Amino acid sequence: MIRRIEPADAETTGSIYPFVRTFPNPHTKSVRDARPMLSRLALSTLLLILAVGGAVELLTLWWMQTPPSRVANLSEELIMGAQLTGLIGGYLLLIEVTLMARIPWLEHRIGSWLASLHRYLGGYLFLLLTMHVVLVLAGYSLSLGAPVNAVLVGVLQTYPDVLFATIAYLLLLCLGLSSARKIRRKLGYERWHMIHLIAYPAGVLAYGHEIAMGAQFTRNTAARYTWTALSVAVALAVLNHRLYIPIRRHLKHRLHISHIVAEAPDTFSIYIKGKRIDDLNAVGGQYFRWRFMARGVWYQSHPFSLSAHPTDDTLRLTIKGVGAYTRRLKRRLRPGQRVFADGPYGAFTAVLRRRKRVLLLGGGVGVTPLRAIAETLEGNERDVIFAQRASSEHELLMADELWRMQRQGKLTFLPILGKRGKDPKEDPMHPQQLLWRIPDLREREVFICGSPGMVGASIRNLRKAGVKRRYIHSELFDF
Repeated sequence: MIRRIEPADAETTGSIYPFVRTFPNPHTKSVRDARPMLSRLALSTLLLILAVGGAVELLTLWWMQTPPSRVANLSEELIMGAQLTGLIGGYLLLIEVTLMARIPWLEHRIGSWLASLHRYLGGYLFLLLTMHVVLVLAGYSLSLGAPVNAVLVGVLQTYPDVLFATIAYLLLLCLGLSSARKIRRKLGYERWHMIHLIAYPAGVLAYGHEIAMGAQFTRNTAARYTWTALSVAVALAVLNHRLYIPIRRHLKHRLHISHIVAEAPDTFSIYIKGKRIDDLNAVGGQYFRWRFMARGVWYQSHPFSLSAHPTDDTLRLTIKGVGAYTRRLKRRLRPGQRVFADGPYGAFTAVLRRRKRVLLLGGGVGVTPLRAIAETLEGNERDVIFAQRASSEHELLMADELWRMQRQGKLTFLPILGKRGKDPKEDPMHPQQLLWRIPDLREREVFICGSPGMVGASIRNLRKAGVKRRYIHSELFDF
């Protein structure tokens, strides 16, 4: 399907809204969040600077307590290197756990970037911990003149906390291997998520070793108390936000399945009702982690985005049965079943909007959060374009609703159909094709959601078409 959106005249479209902070839709509950003083990027940068500052303090502590006389030969250099890698590795482990503690303020302001940073830092964490183990064994083996295996057995027999730390390292090593892309795909989300939970007991086991054997903590009382306070704060954040708050929300809202609607042969929408749902303060574009209390699926929780802006008593999510779990949901879910919902999470909302003219670009189930965001955007069919990427017309998701929103004058629905091709005339997402379809593309703010491949390719094409990176917001559907 080839369609071109005619450019709107200046009087109709205007330009960037000056100082507008919310974009309510009169037909839905308004977006409550005001635009914060710091942007998503600025806040992320500030937090990274603070984290790096903490690492610099640790390095300074190590430097002050490591006089040159203690590094007189190779064995001592290796042992000092082991101290340094262990110290930074322990600090990075605290950061990694904090990133996944689901602290609402961070989740609402930074969102999926937290998970991306968590994945990125994970490789460095395992590298540091492995270097720590290797340097300890090599340093003491060289110092004592004993083989590595004898040193390992001796250390484990002499220091119980080292045994616990070794177990922690092996657990984290299993976690790291399971997160490799190929292994993760084979495991599937359910097994991968269960393995990922071992990070918590691993962190507890590692803490005793850090305090008992860390030279910087055994010699410095203030450093020991500070490290303990940081560890306790992270543990309390995990217990509060991943256990206490979800249970309290469940008892308060009493969510249950109201009804289920088939959207397509492999796609269905679940309508969730409960008490005082508006107190959740959820908005279009956010997601929950859902646990459906049905046979065969109750023990798993999975993230799904809202596919409609919440009302005072209803939440809606739309699921496409593409995997074993989602196909089981289609067979097992029934009206009346209880639902645990942990959330809302995510910063991919209309609050990111800074321009009047918007392009929503989705593919596959990535259409669902964009459909919810579309309800919260103020504007008309010229201001808001909803482009859906699909190979053919029968693969379009929620097309009936989007056509209806177009008839109501809320947006323009633009299906972009066809497969990618090397020839610009054949590729519907080629920059030239995008500019032909949407002549004012460079003046629009773009929201993209879909698979990693779809999002990455779309961003590259948009940048080549002249859209500035700061006006592109993306969300990946990946784990």
